Amino acid sequence: MTTGEFPDSWKIAHITPIPKICSPSSSSEYRPISVLPVLSKLFEKVLYYRVYSYLTEHNLINKRQYGLRENHSTEQAITPIYDELLRNVNNKLITCFLFLDLSKAFDYCEHEILLDKLCHYGIRRVSHKLLSNCLHNIMQCTKIGAFKSSYKRISRWVPQGSVISPLLFHIYINDITKASSFRTTLFADDINLHMSNSCFNVLQTTVNLELCKIDNWLRANELSLNYNKTNFMLLTSQKQSYFI
Repeated sequence: MTTGEFPDSWKIAHITPIPKICSPSSSSEYRPISVLPVLSKLFEKVLYYRVYSYLTEHNLINKRQYGLRENHSTEQAITPIYDELLRNVNNKLITCFLFLDLSKAFDYCEHEILLDKLCHYGIRRVSHKLLSNCLHNIMQCTKIGAFKSSYKRISRWVPQGSVISPLLFHIYINDITKASSFRTTLFADDINLHMSNSCFNVLQTTVNLELCKIDNWLRANELSLNYNKTNFMLLTSQKQSYFI
């Protein structure tokens, strides 16, 4: 901890594919869970609480992030959205909701971008060196039953199954709320954007302009959307059909 070193022998991950559904038919329907050394998890737990304490003490974690955090829940994420929707309906406003799902978000975290963001939030010197050391020279292989693939070095990715990975991912997407004028709610890698206006044409134009800003943020951070799980919804008290 004082030297900023994370032993390479603790960074060897055995990937166990866990089915997302009952009868998977393709590799995309499996979740890659990393089985890491026990000592690695113990060390990460200490590291997690130190980084998390620093971020919370300085209010650096986005208040709109409700996923994978202590004392946060889906109910807390939904309640302010629901309250705002009721206000908009009472004020005869049209609300556009966009539900974004990031494609393999944990797998696409680029290490150098993440390290730059850690530095931006004040994690520097030995602490930054330690996290940098933790992320570099990760080796992984896939293990299914008695069969095991060859090892491969990973240049991006925060492992699912790691203690500190959810916190690192929060830091990675922490600034997406500043990328546009949408009101944003985050639950891990699920993102809700919404915006309202009394005029549908104005709302449509504004939403499209702000979506371009979100697209620019995704490209800059080398992330992409899962279009099969991305959708939108218009909500209004007016009995009228709108065409997008």
